[in-house]
Amino acid sequence: MTKNMILIIAVIGILMINFASADVPPENSHPLSRCVKFVNLNNFSDVVLIGYYTGPTIGWGAYQIENDKCLDKGYKFNTLYIYWTTKEKFHSINLVDLKLVSKKVALNGANDDKGNQAYIDVYSPAYLILLLENIEPYGGYVNENNPLINETIEYSIAGYSDGKLVAYISKKTSEYNNGQSEKLETFEKPNINNQEPVYPTPTPEPTQNPEPLQVKKGFWNSISCFFKKLFGRSC
Repeated sequence: MTKNMILIIAVIGILMINFASADVPPENSHPLSRCVKFVNLNNFSDVVLIGYYTGPTIGWGAYQIENDKCLDKGYKFNTLYIYWTTKEKFHSINLVDLKLVSKKVALNGANDDKGNQAYIDVYSPAYLILLLENIEPYGGYVNENNPLINETIEYSIAGYSDGKLVAYISKKTSEYNNGQSEKLETFEKPNINNQEPVYPTPTPEPTQNPEPLQVKKGFWNSISCFFKKLFGRSC
């Protein structure tokens, strides 16, 4: 058995152990329920929002976001992005077989087998426009000293500004387990200039997304991201 094969088996074993124990509640903690949602999509009938998530076990997933419905990112270690398009363009998009484009991104502190800078392929949806990134709809667990038990975060569409769709947190509701009154926070709508949206120019035929976990570089990037999140670091 080669050294590389032993290393691969060891890493997979560690991943299996961590995934199996990842849902065990930490000591001295209690669960936090969180709902993140958009609440005024009905006011923008020509806009369609798409939830796009990636992670170490699923590769990617996508779904149409519905008004007043909690967002989902699949497994808790996945990363959620929000994209948008027009209703007309949406009819030509298949979320099950989503077209993706890729770009090379340097992997910090990593070299290839020749000692050169290592790169990974990062995939994103073609023909969709990024609205928000790194949205966290998962509550998880908080320390027992923190009385917060439920959190609702509401996003609203403000309109268009400088050719871009603008979304913002419009309301936040927090509930507690220590008798403290429910806390309501409202946030002002940002200033916008209502400049017409600018849509991306179509690019050559986009790269089709590979089967999850079959792209070697993408797989190792997912593993790296997984361990960073375990230790509280961002990818």
